[in-house]
Amino acid sequence: MYGALGGGGGVNVVVRLGGYARISLDKDGEELGVERQRRDYRQVAGVRPGWEVARDYTDNDVSAFKRNVVRPEFERLLADLESGVLDGVIAYDLDRLARQPRDLERLIDVFEDRPELVFCTITNDIDLSTSDGRTMARVMVAFANKASADTGRRVARKHRELADAGKNGGGFPPFGWKSDRVTIDPEQAALITKAHEALLAGTRLSTITAEWQKKGIQTSRNTGKPITRVALKGILRNPRLAGFRAVKGEKHIGADGKPVMGLWEPICTPARLDAVAAVLDGVKSRYQKNNLSNNHKYLLSGILRCSECSTRMMANMRSSWKEGSKGSRFTYRCPAAKDGGCGKVSRAGEPLDLHIINLIHDAEARLKAPASEPAEWAGAARLAEVEQEIGALVSAMNAKKISAATAIAMLEPLEKERDDLTYEHSRHAVEQMKVSAATVDLSEEFERLPIERQRAVVLKHIKAIMVQPAGRGARKFNPDLLDVVWAA
Repeated sequence: MYGALGGGGGVNVVVRLGGYARISLDKDGEELGVERQRRDYRQVAGVRPGWEVARDYTDNDVSAFKRNVVRPEFERLLADLESGVLDGVIAYDLDRLARQPRDLERLIDVFEDRPELVFCTITNDIDLSTSDGRTMARVMVAFANKASADTGRRVARKHRELADAGKNGGGFPPFGWKSDRVTIDPEQAALITKAHEALLAGTRLSTITAEWQKKGIQTSRNTGKPITRVALKGILRNPRLAGFRAVKGEKHIGADGKPVMGLWEPICTPARLDAVAAVLDGVKSRYQKNNLSNNHKYLLSGILRCSECSTRMMANMRSSWKEGSKGSRFTYRCPAAKDGGCGKVSRAGEPLDLHIINLIHDAEARLKAPASEPAEWAGAARLAEVEQEIGALVSAMNAKKISAATAIAMLEPLEKERDDLTYEHSRHAVEQMKVSAATVDLSEEFERLPIERQRAVVLKHIKAIMVQPAGRGARKFNPDLLDVVWAA
């Protein structure tokens, strides 16, 4: 493509090229594939008079076929070509640059605006500055796009067959299992179990994420970056934890209409997984319904009530408090009239918290009492019947015993009933497991728990605390002005 230099083809003219390398999948993250591409196109550029690879643009482990994928380095390359920073582009092959026609058209637009630009690939010699070259490029990208689509269909079919058989797919091993994807990794499994228990006990996902980040825990991809909240959520609610075969993070349903079980060791029970998923998906608990969500920073916010107007009291930092002073750093106050309260009752925060914590310590014997058997959910039998009816309909439709139209008409009300029952089952499981998970050794653990866990323990014992006015000039904390409403 030396001829694309136009009038500036002398050997003394420096042509600054952007070298582009891309590979769709790099399991190990070692960049061996893109390094080979860089080496090859730099070798070709080195034998062309005046050519210089001014900058490498590398999209490693990035697809050019998937429409929703943004390639950062490809975007930067286009911007640099448009701005005149570069005099052209060199790549290993055209399909490294584009596998979607719309991406190619964006590149062609640049070359139409700047026909003096150089375009070179190692495997083909296409001149995007000419009409024939652009036509050939469009044909080549169209075939590359079709090849990717065909491959995608074959891979999808293969994965469907593997999923139907309960077998593992490819990619990185899921968090919690060793590289064979069958044997449990004890350390990772312990982390998952502890996180499940913390969630059910009231700990926020953001708190657990911060703990994992502090420990340097990463996903199976080992990207070197701290684990994110989204990634952790996916790990903790992965259906395969309970032995289910998952596709795109959801249980895979077989031809019989039932979830397919995988051929590996499970880490938790289906009931535990359903409860965790319900918490992560925001199933309303009694705390949320009573506006007692765990988004509070103080132990008794929303649990305290003003005895004058029954409004929930919230905590506020004291602006006058100074480091080293003996006063309380914060106070619990009834909101002012404009915020729905009366504003007549307030109480120093630290002594009130300490008093309630001592009351909870005194109730430790109740916590340590033998655990009662979890209450059975009343809808279990009906849910099993509905799932069996759905499975029978799906099997009949697949066997061509009934038409798809008939099956859908019969399935819709059953599926709605199943979804409603599943939701109620999840709520029941969450409440049962939260009661169990909130039990801790208060004498040793309470002060070290995150605030949301502490609030869960308090709410297990106490429904509300009515706070009476202390009177003018009262400074000393008086527990007799508190009316504790204990849980049954």
